Amino acid sequence: MAEAGLPGFDTSVWFGVMGPTGISREIVEKLSRAIGEALGNDEVVKPLRAAGLDIKGGTPEQFGAFISSEIKKWNSVVTAAGLRN
Repeated sequence: MAEAGLPGFDTSVWFGVMGPTGISREIVEKLSRAIGEALGNDEVVKPLRAAGLDIKGGTPEQFGAFISSEIKKWNSVVTAAGLRN
């Protein structure tokens, strides 16, 4: 079966953990460490990979930068398509 797609277009579904505005840095770091440990555990990761997920961890700063890049990318798609709220 041939794969359909648009040249130069990349999209994916992603999941992440976020907290409320104003959450303390201490809690962010504690959650980040716990999530990092979980992602290092085969019992957690194996079923996710078996379901076809590509597991990527990272720092809260890396996740924030990723979210910013997603907003920018999809903002340009919405603008180019002429969509409005």
